[in-house]
Amino acid sequence: MKKKHLLFILQGGKGGTLEYIKALLEHLNKDKYQFSVICHGEVYEELRRLGYNTHYVEMEREITIIKDSISLVKVMFYLIKNRPDIVYSHSSKGGVIGRLAAGILKIPNFYNPHGWSFIMDVGSGKKMFFIWVEKLISLFVDKIILVSGAEYNDAVAKHIAKKDKLILITNGVDLAKFDKSNGGELKRSLGIADHHKVVGMISRLVDLKSPQTFIKTAKIVLASYPECRFILIGDGELKDEAEKLVQDLSLEQKIIFTGWVDAPEKYISIIDVGVLTSKWEGFGLVLAEMMACGIPVVASEVHGIPFVVSKNMDGFLCKPDDVEAFVCYILRLLNDNELYKNMSESAYKNAREKFDLRRVIQQHEEVFDSLS
Repeated sequence: MKKKHLLFILQGGKGGTLEYIKALLEHLNKDKYQFSVICHGEVYEELRRLGYNTHYVEMEREITIIKDSISLVKVMFYLIKNRPDIVYSHSSKGGVIGRLAAGILKIPNFYNPHGWSFIMDVGSGKKMFFIWVEKLISLFVDKIILVSGAEYNDAVAKHIAKKDKLILITNGVDLAKFDKSNGGELKRSLGIADHHKVVGMISRLVDLKSPQTFIKTAKIVLASYPECRFILIGDGELKDEAEKLVQDLSLEQKIIFTGWVDAPEKYISIIDVGVLTSKWEGFGLVLAEMMACGIPVVASEVHGIPFVVSKNMDGFLCKPDDVEAFVCYILRLLNDNELYKNMSESAYKNAREKFDLRRVIQQHEEVFDSLS
């Protein structure tokens, strides 16, 4: 049987979307599919390092007509030359370019927004523009794959496309990677005492993730519970600003920056309370990963996150900028052993029942095969 050529197109840096693509590349049936990826920057370097067939096309995050047109032409030339059987585009810019190119050339294609652009914290005029763009470009796509109920509901409410184009495939994680029992050596290598609790966040250090909220929260928590340490796993354009804030608050010995790490699951294993301070989030995959280790979480109650975290069962949810609420809930988990035990058990159970990557892979293959 001839393998189907599946082409992924994505724009962006390291983070949840890249991890999503890596999981698909690793676990999709290689007897049925062969893969290639159009990407650039850190994503290109990472996937090349892992040995995947990658093609470099620059895609600017901001809307720039000339540069976007050049990117579109380059993608179309690649599609004409290589003629993949399926194009699967990810995130806003990669999604626009990928859908247009594949749609114009009549190649079956799918789109995954990983968080709609119109739910971002932007002005009403920009939101309407993003909605209009999504509606228009969705005319060029066969199916839109959505990773959370929030994304699906947003698509229906904004009439982004007809319902028969929308497919909900709730995100998942490779449960076999997550084990809370083996983090002692790593904890000590980071200079954290065995008896210290660890409060951690894994995210890009960018505005929409609000690392400043995490740091301000740490300052207040540490005043009441000094026997803990905070850890920020990730990197991004706000790293310098975040490090300066840590210095200004005299927290250099209490907050650890790791930068990007190759195996975030190892770092998750040392975390006692997981945090995510995002201003918006399509899903919040890292929360499912923490929960799979039995780690209660405190996160922003925005968009896709309530579809991941059962409020007051797996952890606590609050407004994204409410430092006092983050402090209150983290301290409750640090101080109340019975509460912690109950939420840990709930998080573990729910993550393993709802977010198994094997289901995600099976559903994707069913969708891809439906076009044959």
